[in-house]
Amino acid sequence: MNEQPRHNRLEELMPESSPKFAIDLTTALPPAPHIIHRALEEAFRQMCRADTTTMDIRHNRPGGAREDVECGSRWLRGRFEQELDPERIVVTNGTQSALNLLFGTMEPGATLFTESITYAVLKQLATRAGLKPIGVPVDQEGIIPEALEEGCLGRTGQRVLFCNPTVHNPTTAVMGGARRVHLAETCRRLGISIIEDDVLGFLHPDAPPPIAAFAPDITWYCMSVSKCFAMGLRFAYLLAPSADRARELVAPVQRLSWWFPNALSSLTINHWIRTGLAQQIIDAVRADIRERHAIASEILTATEYVTKPGSLHVWMPLPDRVERHALVNAAKLCGILIRPADVFAVSDSRVPNAVRVSLTAPPTTNDLTVGLSILDKLLGWEIQKAKESPFNDPTLGLSLLDKLLDGRSRRPRETRSKPLR
Repeated sequence: MNEQPRHNRLEELMPESSPKFAIDLTTALPPAPHIIHRALEEAFRQMCRADTTTMDIRHNRPGGAREDVECGSRWLRGRFEQELDPERIVVTNGTQSALNLLFGTMEPGATLFTESITYAVLKQLATRAGLKPIGVPVDQEGIIPEALEEGCLGRTGQRVLFCNPTVHNPTTAVMGGARRVHLAETCRRLGISIIEDDVLGFLHPDAPPPIAAFAPDITWYCMSVSKCFAMGLRFAYLLAPSADRARELVAPVQRLSWWFPNALSSLTINHWIRTGLAQQIIDAVRADIRERHAIASEILTATEYVTKPGSLHVWMPLPDRVERHALVNAAKLCGILIRPADVFAVSDSRVPNAVRVSLTAPPTTNDLTVGLSILDKLLGWEIQKAKESPFNDPTLGLSLLDKLLDGRSRRPRETRSKPLR
């Protein structure tokens, strides 16, 4: 078989429209539709006109001011379809702070169950808090209740479940209503408290009600605005099982400001909720996500992937003979950054051979198109190379890039580091 000249292959991978910086397909950043700029302008003008703004930003807001929790109750009604007591709401400066607050109340050595692949920094947060994270097998709906029950055998002491049932990170699984009820009943019977992360609940159009709606007595519900509005706002609602539990959580740390919400973010988000701008922003974010999903559907044809409406990424299980680390390294040499499943794994055993590809991290759809095009060509070549090889070698992907880059500069492209999510 006549091999295509190497320089032609490289030019095909790196089109003229390729940007100077590496294309980041790792971070699940929310889109930034223009309405956010207009909404910020309107909120800031309102703040500047108000006589109370100077005093509002003069003080900290441990757990949120009264207006913050009332607006939070109004906002979360869209997920629960019922009135929520504002006294149950604690406002923090993000999901990680909410988790740190909750982990700080747990016994040293307590068991933290979670999906076998989960939120990338959960294992680190749990370990730093002295907890023991245990992965539970998942299927197309997320955590399997029977597997959770099996995992409890022989374990004593405090046990808590962290789960992400709506557009799970990273598999995009959505837990159906019946499974949510079953999981809640299992946890109640086993004496397991639940921490529910619903960060994409407002973006998935057909999201079932949260587990906290079925089992409010055993569930701490967390809703960050980092995906539906903007990550830099650093703002999250934590809904406690009761008003008393909320007060008990805040009382020991009300003078430790590391978890307090920012006053300007609070005022901004309150204005958006009161005026209806919050829903307009979500509508615009959903539209942007739909456009990016359409681009991915057209370009990513080399292998199948999994995603859901409202997801900021796709989950791509790889063919057996295309090894995930080889693909990640090869893509990086071509200026494309993606994440292997290992980043999300709770343990090093039985990590799926898959990668997560963000659709919303690139600032423009042109950057996304270029990045996905290069990745799809690279993946197609690796699949073809694996089929043609007489050897069952899982590292074939690197040899392809060695050929592509032979005789050319291997200087890495300049990259911008991004936080895990």
